[in-house]
Amino acid sequence: MKSVKSIRIAPLALLIFLFTGTGFAQEGKATIVKPVSIQDYLKEVAQGNLGYIAEKFNIDIAEATVKAAKVFNNPEIAVGYSDNQDRRIQMGKSFDAGLSYSLNLGNVRSARISVAQSERDLSGLVLQTYFQNLRADAALVYYTGLKEKLLLGVQEDNYQRMVELARADSIRFRTGTIMEVDARQSAIEVRIQKNELIRARSAWQVALVQMERLRGISGSDTSWQPSGSLEYPIRDFTAGSLIDQAKENRYDLQAAIQLRTISEKMVRLVKSGRAMELGIQTGMSFNTIAVNEIAPSPAHYSYNIGVSVPLKFSSLNKGELEAWELTVKQKEVACRDAEQIVISEVTRAFILYQSQKRQLEEFHAGLLAEAETILNSKVYSYKRGETSLLDVLIAQRTYNGIKRSFYETHYGYLEALIELERASGIWDI
Repeated sequence: MKSVKSIRIAPLALLIFLFTGTGFAQEGKATIVKPVSIQDYLKEVAQGNLGYIAEKFNIDIAEATVKAAKVFNNPEIAVGYSDNQDRRIQMGKSFDAGLSYSLNLGNVRSARISVAQSERDLSGLVLQTYFQNLRADAALVYYTGLKEKLLLGVQEDNYQRMVELARADSIRFRTGTIMEVDARQSAIEVRIQKNELIRARSAWQVALVQMERLRGISGSDTSWQPSGSLEYPIRDFTAGSLIDQAKENRYDLQAAIQLRTISEKMVRLVKSGRAMELGIQTGMSFNTIAVNEIAPSPAHYSYNIGVSVPLKFSSLNKGELEAWELTVKQKEVACRDAEQIVISEVTRAFILYQSQKRQLEEFHAGLLAEAETILNSKVYSYKRGETSLLDVLIAQRTYNGIKRSFYETHYGYLEALIELERASGIWDI
């Protein structure tokens, strides 16, 4: 019987050896781990995010556009030469020089500068909107990484607990304390927990990659990892005050209002372009000596000044002006729609936040300690042969579920808080 038992235990021992290693080799390029707080991480994102840096160039571009709008109309210089049949009838020659300048009575330059300045302000609002969303996204990525880190710790504990239990069952089976089926069941549970651990580690590594991407860094030998806890003080808000703050602080809403302002200024610019223009001209001519026998004349200068008025028949076509006037009406409707969207987003985020807050308040942290105590008692009783493996597995799954629920609930609260502050245009996390 002993020889048969030895032959039958060999596959089981091999199974346990293959799937009950003390740990996994850490994958990834990073060799230095640096714990980072949420404040430090957000500061790094603001300084290094490539998308945000690219958006900043729009401010410089808009400033250059304002400078370009300040340019004056170019004056024109004309130079001419005339030969009054000097060789044949000796009437002499003449040299002409003139200066002309176009003057718009509608002050197009001032209207053009005003439009460029409003577009520069719009670029600033767009940049602020981008930063608001980037900051909220970065906070979510940070807390997602922290959640995955904590869930990975839960799974590592489960795996190590099952490894120790399977090893103990292997020894107990050799001594004849338990049946082979119980030992094999323990080994199978180790394989299941290992697969779950691989899945949890992958989720954790993906979260770290996302954190690095938002920082604008890749291939670094230092891994920034979130630290701390998901527990955060419960906040109280009122929907009315949040909506009022959103109307003032949401830069996308301000950008919609700015687009309406730009449209109104474009109407003034078009009207300025349709105003009367005057061409002011001045010049001087020099005529050489004319020795013609019939009409001789000495060398002399002549001066001229004049005004030209273009006949702007193009102003009869009001298509461009009508188009911009309709655009103003369109932007007015768009502003009201943007305001309704903001109110809707704040209301929706507030409802979800209240729901998550109630879930967090209902979650009793003492359940976690109680479930862990029950699990340890079941494992102890199982090792003493007082309970079955099924009871241990049920207790472990209950404990795992409560612990995951603990982290998921706290993360859900943080996610709802971040989305509420994003929708309201505030930030104090």
